[in-house]
Amino acid sequence: MKKHEITIGGVYTAKVSGHVVPVRITRESPYGGWDGVNTQTQRAVRIRSAARLRRAVRPR
Repeated sequence: MKKHEITIGGVYTAKVSGHVVPVRITRESPYGGWDGVNTQTQRAVRIRSAARLRRAVRPR
């Protein structure tokens, strides 16, 4: 994905620890990238670049 396509509060698929999982973006990180939450485990995730995100998850 591209940086301009990412929105705060959006849910995207990302590869975390070898698994592709949905991640909710919570805020922009002061060090670059975004902070998010793995929606399956509720753990914090750091997304350093938009290339790590695969695609937006559509609501059901």
